[in-house]
Amino acid sequence: MGLNGLGGLGGSNTNQNQPQSSGVAGLGGLGSNTGTMVSLKKGQKVSLKKAAADAGIDGATLSKIHVGLGWDTNKFDGKDFDLDVFTFAVKVDGKVRDEKDFVFFGNKKPAGLAIELSGDNTTGQGTGDDEVVLADLNNIPADIAKIVFAITIYEGKERGQNFGMVENAFARIVDQNTNREFLRYDLSEDYSLETAVVVGELYRHNGEWKFTAVGSGFEDGLPALCSCYGVNAG
Repeated sequence: MGLNGLGGLGGSNTNQNQPQSSGVAGLGGLGSNTGTMVSLKKGQKVSLKKAAADAGIDGATLSKIHVGLGWDTNKFDGKDFDLDVFTFAVKVDGKVRDEKDFVFFGNKKPAGLAIELSGDNTTGQGTGDDEVVLADLNNIPADIAKIVFAITIYEGKERGQNFGMVENAFARIVDQNTNREFLRYDLSEDYSLETAVVVGELYRHNGEWKFTAVGSGFEDGLPALCSCYGVNAG
């Protein structure tokens, strides 16, 4: 898919703020059913079922999840920021099957993928989630091995903006059945050159879904992401 099809990357400017959970637990509590969510650090991985159980949620019934991504922008340069969430559903080779597996504001709910992008807060103002990805894990096509969640700064290089000017970026996962947050990753690195960041990945392992806190930056923004995951940036 060519990037010309992305048009105005600013999106629809619909604020999708949601309340955040205040409970934070380390990985050591996995499986203890203490009723607290799991908080990951960069590079850590966890089974969604185990993380849900740690938060007092029945992992056996876990399917429909809400992946909320949020951030705050530092506007000391006087220019507006426009950040967008992009999701890549990829095969075992790390590439999308076709353009429909590239989920963004111009392709919010691809048929048959069981993934939907909801909301586009272009300013990053307000508390809670700025954008949300909804996924029904039980209905993700069998040949999709991984779901990648990324945030990019629209025209970051042109505006002289980077993720070093973005604060409090996070990803959190909520069980839609109970509306309870059970997993969270707060990005803490200073991305002083990067205009795109892969925040995290959902992936299949031995028949179950797991989450990795990635926190990997890309200097060349969206084109670099598209090239990495097999979307034609021409």
